[in-house]
Order: sequence, then C-alpha cells, then structure tokens
Amino acid sequence: MSKKILIACDSEQVSDFISNFAAKEGFTVRVICDISCDIQHVVRECCILHPDIIFLGGCYLEAEQECRHSSLMSDIYVLGKDDVHSLQLPLDIKELTAIFEKYNTKHIGECGTLKIDNERNCAVVGDKVYPLSLTELEILRCFIMNPNRVFSKEQLAYEVFGPDVADADRQAEEAVGELKSKLDGLSSKWSIRLLWGVGYKFEVNE
Repeated sequence: MSKKILIACDSEQVSDFISNFAAKEGFTVRVICDISCDIQHVVRECCILHPDIIFLGGCYLEAEQECRHSSLMSDIYVLGKDDVHSLQLPLDIKELTAIFEKYNTKHIGECGTLKIDNERNCAVVGDKVYPLSLTELEILRCFIMNPNRVFSKEQLAYEVFGPDVADADRQAEEAVGELKSKLDGLSSKWSIRLLWGVGYKFEVNE
C-alpha cells in the first residue's frame, strides 16, 4: 500500500521543504500551491488521493474542517496555527521527523501481541497465524490505527473502499463479521465490538 501526502500551501518554499523531506521518506506527494485553486479543489483532491498525511497552510487553512470530514483516516497538520496539530513556521526538521515516525509506527499495524503481516496477508497473535482477505486486512489496519474510535458502517466502508464503490457497506459489514469470528477472544487487551445501531469499535484496554 503506497504512502501518500497532500500538501496545500501557498508558500512554494514551505511546500518544497515538506515535499522533498516526504519524498525521501518514501511518500508519493501531491502539492497544491496555486492560489487560484480554492478550498473545494483541496477537498476534492483529498477524496481522490486518500492521503495518509495532509499539510495545510496559508490560504488553505480554512479547508481543515472539510478535509477532516472527507479524510477520516488522514493525519492532518496545519502550518502556523496555534493548536495541537499545528507546525510553527519556520519549520523544524525535528517536528517533521516526529510526524513521519508517528505515521510509520501506526502504519505497521501492531497492537500488543496482535500484528499485521503484510507479506503473508495475515494477522499474527503471539505465535498463531490467522489468514485474512485483503478487505479484512485493511479493516483491521483501520481499527488498529484508530483504537477506541467508533466507526459507522458507512464510514468504515468509505475508508476501506473509497467513494462510489457498489455494495461497499455490505462488504465492510461481512468483513467485520469474519474478523470477529477469527480474532475474537484472543486477547483481554483488545477486541472488535459491534455497537448495535451505531457501528464498530476496536476497543483497546490500556
């Protein structure tokens, strides 16, 4: 699965700095630096690209909320804003390094004794191997990356299949059922919960 970054910033210098750093980390980078592109253009790019990380700066700061709604799985950072997910300008290489290290840790897909083996398409719990379909793998990865977060069936389907995929809700529902049947009861530290009328949750006990 390719690693993707969207950078929307009206400063060419800042965009180039992040882009060059991200490329060295193995990310595919899409940059929007043309001020003639409006907020909706940025949101459309999010929906098409499904970026893992989004950087917003300058005239694109106002796209933050819409990007968060359209890209639930993305880590979003704003440039020069006073908030927990903000990067101050001028950029600090240590802060960027920390962001990519955090992403790489999440992307591995580990939770205690549970690990995703991308090469063998399976989940590993301790020394036991549990083969999974590609859909089940992506849903499990989504759960691990978002512990204790509740997903509706529609949100989960969107994150795994993207927009406009026929029958995605049913496929997601069936895949969660298969995951539960394969992995339920294997640990007291985590579980896949069905919340009737609400959605699904990967519950992690600290």
